[in-house]
Amino acid sequence: MSAYTDIYRALTTGRPLPPDEAAGLLTSYRRELGDELANGVAQYAREQYPETDRGTLASQRKARLRYGAMSRAAEWVRRATATGRLTTTPTQRRAS
Repeated sequence: MSAYTDIYRALTTGRPLPPDEAAGLLTSYRRELGDELANGVAQYAREQYPETDRGTLASQRKARLRYGAMSRAAEWVRRATATGRLTTTPTQRRAS
């Protein structure tokens, strides 16, 4: 059963969730959503930039570069949603 289904059932039945269970369900949902989004981006990259021998060498190279960039973006989405760190926190400097 997906985390979305568990969250929906908890909300519609009126059953209160303990904070740790709610946090766990939201983490699972974020991970599932990230995987689904990453899979969609990867599929879109395969559709847009298929491996073909048509075109010039330059156009094939550009297509490979674009495909690679989209694949790296999909992996970043998957990794970022799995860890929960979508951004990096800047280091805090002391005001003098």
